[in-house]
Amino acid sequence: MDEIGLNELLQLIINDKGGTPQQYNQLMDYVSFHETGHKQRNNPKAIQISQDDDGKFYDGPGRGLFQFEVGEEKGGNLAVNRTVNYLERNEEVVPQWLRELWTDKKSVDVSGLTADKQKMLFLGYHREHPTSNFSNIWSGDQSIQDFWLKNHWAGNEGAVEKLDLFNKSMIAKDSIDARNIREAELFP
Repeated sequence: MDEIGLNELLQLIINDKGGTPQQYNQLMDYVSFHETGHKQRNNPKAIQISQDDDGKFYDGPGRGLFQFEVGEEKGGNLAVNRTVNYLERNEEVVPQWLRELWTDKKSVDVSGLTADKQKMLFLGYHREHPTSNFSNIWSGDQSIQDFWLKNHWAGNEGAVEKLDLFNKSMIAKDSIDARNIREAELFP
């Protein structure tokens, strides 16, 4: 039996939660565009840039496209555990790369993984998240912004400001995408 890849995992979740590959990819694109920030835009190797009160920059705990945090019982570990649990519950073969991450439960740094592998972790993380429900987005009961704020962002303070920044990221991404489409039309 072959190991499951991104497209197969996506189809498994679609069968369960609805939606289309395009909708899931758009959701992941918005989240990764925002999470990686303007200096590391959509870079799977992204490392969170944090700043001290004195203005000095340092590497924060967030890693990869979706800024899953390193550390025990942090986002990287949760993403791996939830994805493995989902695959096993659905009687799918857990890919070797994921099994290897799973055996080291102390801290997972996803920035060394490909974009597709990080997307698999995003999907598994949210499919098994106690409050995430992809169906709510596709039915219109929850916006992408609200999904990000309540289910992906790990903060507690400044939610209004964080949501405003996410909205601005979505607008910027849409503008860049529209410009790229127009350039491709004008300059084939």
